[in-house]
Amino acid sequence: MRLLIANGYLIDPTQGINGGRDVFIEDGRVAALLARGEARPEGAEVFDATGLVVAPGFIDLHVHLREPGQEYKETIASGAAAGAAGGWTSLCAMPNTDPVNDNPAVTSFILEQAQGAGHANVFPVGAITKGSKGEELAEMGEMKRAGIVAVTDDGRSVPSTGLMRRALEYARGFDLTVMDHCEDLSLSAGGAMHEGEWSLRLGLRGAPALAEESDVMRDCALAELTGARVHLAHVSTRGAVEAVRRAKERGLEVTCEVAPHHFTLADEAVEGFDTNTTGAGVCAAAHGAT
Repeated sequence: MRLLIANGYLIDPTQGINGGRDVFIEDGRVAALLARGEARPEGAEVFDATGLVVAPGFIDLHVHLREPGQEYKETIASGAAAGAAGGWTSLCAMPNTDPVNDNPAVTSFILEQAQGAGHANVFPVGAITKGSKGEELAEMGEMKRAGIVAVTDDGRSVPSTGLMRRALEYARGFDLTVMDHCEDLSLSAGGAMHEGEWSLRLGLRGAPALAEESDVMRDCALAELTGARVHLAHVSTRGAVEAVRRAKERGLEVTCEVAPHHFTLADEAVEGFDTNTTGAGVCAAAHGAT
């Protein structure tokens, strides 16, 4: 197969390319990147990408495929197909399945289902603690041998600083990144939105930004202590972003992610008690990361 993706706008951060190029694909592999006006390969099928961005496949570090146990919400096959349709060719599957991906049997099942489904690469992420209960470390080594690429108790913080330290030390020994959901439940419990002027106006119980920031600062300090890699999930507050920035400036291996609603919504979005804008998954958006 010879295919030329012509007239598109090519973005490839790995090569520092940000501009108009044609992409020549032969036998399923990129064979050449051609400047505009450069002679086109003979016999190639041409796909006109005028007005489109051409880029390597996107990688989503935070996907909930729900299988095993919650197939009525999503399956590995349907999630991988949806990802591929949107240009996401690699997906990191969170472990909050039923049963939790805290052992090699579940990890192997996920990989088998993904291989059978095709569509996109699926990289399982194992749990930090058994059952994601925050009490006892899961067997990271066995899961790593089975195929996990990182560990997290996503959706649940690791409540004990001592346990989080041990998790980082253990994960470092297996060259695994620890992804953490940063939330001090003693501060955020019962919160329906960001604690501030609008929560007071609306009479809703708020979750303070400090509930996230205190755990972020803890994890950055532990990353420095242990030398482990830490990735902070769905960061949403200004203070958390600043903590990550300072950690990077000190040369620590700390990264983070943000979801679209975290930088497009603010407290005012809850006015009118729109239930689409409240709850654990959205309330952090109003913490003011921008």
